Amino acid sequence: MARVYGFSILLFVVCFGCSQRQKPMPVRVKITAHKYAFEPSVIHVRQGEEVELEISTSDVQHGFEAKGLGIDESIQKGKPTIVSFKANRKGEYPVNCDIICGPGHDGMEGKIVVD
Repeated sequence: MARVYGFSILLFVVCFGCSQRQKPMPVRVKITAHKYAFEPSVIHVRQGEEVELEISTSDVQHGFEAKGLGIDESIQKGKPTIVSFKANRKGEYPVNCDIICGPGHDGMEGKIVVD
């Protein structure tokens, strides 16, 4: 009886345990916000990818807004912000700083391109 039970467990693990796929690791992109730009200013990701943006600033508080992707975050000096999303739809998504950070604020733009 113990052998049958042990064999059943082994068979279950072989048939089902190995067939489950590992969740793919998200693509991580580091972004630096500073007066008055994002670096990099254009980010390319593939459709279907899980994406993590690690956004930091070393000067003043900035915003990171990409309305088409549902992203609207405040970026604090010395405190990186992690933003996660799934790149579901192909397209170009404008990014802008939505916290006034100085006289060049209006030109602080970028984009996320989902290929």
